[in-house]
Amino acid sequence: MEQQELMDTVIKKLGMRGFGNVMEALGWDQHKFQDGFDLANTMQNMDLIKLLYSNFNQNNIVIEFTLLGKARYATLM
Repeated sequence: MEQQELMDTVIKKLGMRGFGNVMEALGWDQHKFQDGFDLANTMQNMDLIKLLYSNFNQNNIVIEFTLLGKARYATLM
């Protein structure tokens, strides 16, 4: 799956709440943590989300949507 599809998956799965765990949304375990963090960082650089918290041991990369992220969610639904 390419990066754009991964971003859209995260946005769709977390969109109703506007925040959540990237790793949970993608169904990834700790082996993919760096990939999840890189994806969240890319999304933050695009101003779609704000990275709130990350912890490898807990497999958490918690994000919150910006207004652009919420608008992107609206276009995907």
